[in-house]
Amino acid sequence: MIKVLIADDHSLIRKGVKTLLSNNGQVSIIGESTDGYETLEEVRKLKPDVLITDISMPGLTGIEITKKIVEEKLDTRVLILTTYFDEEYIMDSYEAGASGYLPKTSSEDQILAALLKINSQETYYSEEVMEVLSKSIFNKSKREKDPKPSLTERETEMLKELVEGSTNKEIASKFFISTRTVDAHRRNIMKKLNVNNSAQLVKYSIENKLV
Repeated sequence: MIKVLIADDHSLIRKGVKTLLSNNGQVSIIGESTDGYETLEEVRKLKPDVLITDISMPGLTGIEITKKIVEEKLDTRVLILTTYFDEEYIMDSYEAGASGYLPKTSSEDQILAALLKINSQETYYSEEVMEVLSKSIFNKSKREKDPKPSLTERETEMLKELVEGSTNKEIASKFFISTRTVDAHRRNIMKKLNVNNSAQLVKYSIENKLV
């Protein structure tokens, strides 16, 4: 039996994944979590074989959780299951040590196949993800030489809204996402730009003509 922990801040997603896998005799769902810090504590306590986690999570992101698991040399392997398909997120997940990356539209067979391979100490990336990952690795040296930080298209859109003074609620409404997702984008952008607060974010963006 593959012991699995499901981490997502949306109850419908957790329920959906649990329903997909609960009737399979090869998988045992041993727990669920709703934010990054809780997820890390559950991994330490429950010691699942595989953690299925989204990227956008309150507290710690799925990528940050993956890094912590690798740094602490925990035996749990990570499958990223997310709506994000940006090159940056895929590459960051890969470099953090994630063993697999799938879109949330994946079928039961795809998720199960990923769990089986990951549990066998292999990696599982869908064909579409592999194409993005290969392109990202190929272009990595070029990006590293670029003096301007590389933002995804969505992050650039978010940054423009933030510079213009839009609130998280206004941005969430405009892009039909949750305020938690907006906050996750904000944290990622600030990390990439190496700034500590909103004032620095606006100042840096204007001075470097990022928007």
